[in-house]
Amino acid sequence: MSDNNILLVGAGGHAKAITEALESHALMAYVDSAAAPWLAAQRIDDDETALQSAEPANFVMGMGGVTSGALEYRFSLFERYLASGRAAPPVRHPAAHVSPSAQIEEGAIILAGAIVQPGAVIGRAAIVNTGAIVEHDSHLGAGSHLAPRAVLLGGVTVGRCAMIGAGAIVLPQGEIGDGQLVAANSLSPARGGAA
Repeated sequence: MSDNNILLVGAGGHAKAITEALESHALMAYVDSAAAPWLAAQRIDDDETALQSAEPANFVMGMGGVTSGALEYRFSLFERYLASGRAAPPVRHPAAHVSPSAQIEEGAIILAGAIVQPGAVIGRAAIVNTGAIVEHDSHLGAGSHLAPRAVLLGGVTVGRCAMIGAGAIVLPQGEIGDGQLVAANSLSPARGGAA
């Protein structure tokens, strides 16, 4: 991404990990109701003000979410920013490993130490958090969040805006439905839903 062409939507703790994945000079502005002294960029108070302009040309979601409601809100906000004419290039931390045959969709975020294996699909605006693993042929749905150290084993399908908690493991061919929660440090059954 070129110089100063990214808008960061949300500037809380999760955003710190995301900005580290960006080139340090790429951030032009951020949207948050509170000032973020750690950011050297212009602050915009609210989403409505930011959405009235098409500048900067690209955006990244700096906000996370750990409940299905929070992830649905985050995803609907993501779609509003797309509709404003901005692009949402995927963000990949330099310390993440992503297979060349993986498919990374717009707005997806892959943080430090994450591994995305061959044939995996990371959906629109999905989060693969620190040290998480997406094994071969797994699909992390749009707006979903794979928390730190969580693992999707081979051939797993995760629906839209689902939350896979920190350290959780979803067994091979597992299916996690839209908006479902897999609890932290749990082992999800191979078929049919949340643990």
